Amino acid sequence: MTNKPRSPREIIEEHFKRSSYAELFEAVYQNGVVPWDKGEPASALVEWAEAQQLDGTGKRALVVGCGLGDDAEYLAARGFDVTAFDVSPTAIAQCKQRWPQSRVTYVTADLFAAPEAWRGAFDFVLESRTIQALAWEYAPRACAAIAQLVKRGGQVLVLCLGREPHEDRRGIPWALCRSDLQAFVDSGLEEVQFDDLHEESRRNFRVHYRKP
Repeated sequence: MTNKPRSPREIIEEHFKRSSYAELFEAVYQNGVVPWDKGEPASALVEWAEAQQLDGTGKRALVVGCGLGDDAEYLAARGFDVTAFDVSPTAIAQCKQRWPQSRVTYVTADLFAAPEAWRGAFDFVLESRTIQALAWEYAPRACAAIAQLVKRGGQVLVLCLGREPHEDRRGIPWALCRSDLQAFVDSGLEEVQFDDLHEESRRNFRVHYRKP
């Protein structure tokens, strides 16, 4: 009798109980079914970049929790010198397989132990749905870690599920409210633009910050 394959939800819930986010992401990518992968760059990123006429020529970008690389490749196509990292070695290996001729530098790394050379090194940092995939207790620390990676005058774009403070976080992924995102401001960033979006029947936030 063949055992029924485990669903991504079963794997995620198991590792949340263990409080091991690194093992969680690696297990999902090894399982081969990645529920958050859309096979294309995030529409909220593309719409914003086109509206901003984002030009990465001569600039460095960092993609946090890059997954299978679609956002990173999009930013590279807009001219950025892109570094993209994920805590899952399997995810990074799959990026390199998908994009063998890529100009993107794909690296296995942990946001909470990022290389010292990355501190204040990037003109543009993209955080797309990584914070919401961690247990909510990690959010302030994650915001602070991301904020320290952008250089003075640089930009950070954050994409996440949104909620009001009185609404339930719902869990796995954890929707964020504006008070959760205040940690970016507390870490030295200025909010430039806040967009309250609705995508796929869920509320989403897109927030543009800069480091003065």
